[in-house]
This record gives sequence, structure tokens and C-alpha cells, in this order.
Amino acid sequence: MRWPNLLIIILTQGLFRFCIVEPFLNLGNVNPAFNYFQFGLLVLSTLLIAGGGYIINDFFDRGADQINKPNDVLVGRMISLRAVKHYYWILTITGIIIGFYLAISVQYYLLGFIFPIVAILLWYYSSQYQKTVLVGNILIAIMSGLVVIIVWIFELFALLAEPLKYVEVMGSIKITGWIALAYTLFAFLLSLVREVLKDAEDVEGDRESGFRTMAIVHGFRWVRGVAAGIEIIVIGLLALSQFLLFQYDYTLVFWYLLIAVQTLLLYLLYHTFLASKKEDFHFLSNVAKMIMLAGILSMQLFYISL
Repeated sequence: MRWPNLLIIILTQGLFRFCIVEPFLNLGNVNPAFNYFQFGLLVLSTLLIAGGGYIINDFFDRGADQINKPNDVLVGRMISLRAVKHYYWILTITGIIIGFYLAISVQYYLLGFIFPIVAILLWYYSSQYQKTVLVGNILIAIMSGLVVIIVWIFELFALLAEPLKYVEVMGSIKITGWIALAYTLFAFLLSLVREVLKDAEDVEGDRESGFRTMAIVHGFRWVRGVAAGIEIIVIGLLALSQFLLFQYDYTLVFWYLLIAVQTLLLYLLYHTFLASKKEDFHFLSNVAKMIMLAGILSMQLFYISL
């Protein structure tokens, strides 16, 4: 289930809701149209589908995992293959049902299709896409970004269902939307870096299992080049965001990003060029996760700055 990752999902969606969405809407004396109960269900649905995705990934990865991380393999040892499939379907179907309920509750049922589409893509990622160059990496990165933006999507449609509220907070909606896009892009790019680095970390087991990842097809040099290129893009976009934050007097967020995030990004970039063995890439993937967590924690500073 990868409990630490699920806890990060809860933290991400909780901080975005309570430190960005709610405070900015409150500036217009309006409470979020997507109430606490609905938000709790959205978090639960996200966790169930993500947890199902992790389960099915372990199911399809059991061969490679026996080489890459033999001490962590549970599927086929402590848990039967049949039980794994049952857990997957229970979690995933429950998550999809909750998602459709939420879509109907904001009067836009088409939003419900996000959840089965994500579940299907996670299945195909585990069974096929993760074995190919970059396709699986990009797919997982999109899912990471979706964790942030889906909270804003449901709040936006909940507001649209209450026109009087929507009109009163149109200015706040625009600002919150841009912040949501910024964090979504940040999560996407950092997740993509981490996925590329993890391919190099898992190269031995992946090669034995017939995978065709970037590390296997093109070697570590390409992995370093692609990861470094994305890291430079993140540094540049973050610098642009910092400039805008400084212009709009969010100086606390500006300094936090400079000290806690940009510094780590430069450290990651420097060591990416030096990485040459499995242990190096394992270390770098953990640094990338730390940077993502540090970026997520910056959300609380918007609340303090308002």
C-alpha cells in the first residue's frame, strides 16, 4: 500500500484545501462550496484508487522486485496472488463509486469518469507502460499532479453549481487557479525526475524481467541528461514563480522556496551529474521526494501570509 506515499497524498490535498482554497475564498466572505464531508470523501477516493494502484503494481512487479528489493516482496509470499487481486478490486471499485457520487453531488457527472480512467491507466502502467521508455514515467507524473488539481477541479464545479457564490469570489478563483496549476506542474515535474532516477536504481531487476526503460535502452548517461534537463526546467519555473510571489508581497513564501526548495534543487542537479551507480540513483530519488515534500509544505505559508 506504500503508506508513506498515501500519507503524502493526505497532506498534499489537506494543505491545498485548508491553506489555499479555503483562505482565498474567505477573502470574499465565502466558504468553499465543496463541504468538509465531500472533501473527506474525495481524499478517501484518491487514497483507495492510489492504494489499488500500488497493490496491482506489486502484483505485476513481483519478478523484478525479487531482484531489486527482495526483502520487501510480499506478493506470493505473505499474501496470495488471489488475495492481492481481491484487495485491488475492492479498493478500486469503492474509490470509483465514491468518485461518481462526488461528481453527481457537484452536478457534473462527467467528472466521475476521472476515477475509472485513472484506475485503468494505473493498471496499464503496471502491466505494460512502465516497461517502456518514458511512457510509464510520464503517466505516473501526471497522476502525481492530479492529486493537487483534482481538489481545485471539484471546488470549482461545486462553486459553478452555486452561481451567487461563484460571482462573489471570481477574483479569488483566478488566483487560486493559478496557484493550483503551479503546484500541479511542480508535482508533475518532480515526480517525473524521480521516476527517471528510479529506473536507473532498479535497472538490474528490470533488465531480467524484460523491461525497456530508459536506463536499460540508453544507459545511465541518458538518465542523467534527462533528469538534469527537467531539474533545470523546475529551477527556472520556480525562479519565475518566486519573482511573481515577491511582486505580490508573498515574501514569506518567496524566502521559503529560495532556502528550502531551490537550494535542494541545486544540490540535486549537481549530484545528478555525478551519479554513476545504483546507490547514487537511490539517494537522488530520495532527495527528489524530499524536495517535493518541501514544496508541498510551502502551501501553509500562503495561509500565514493572507
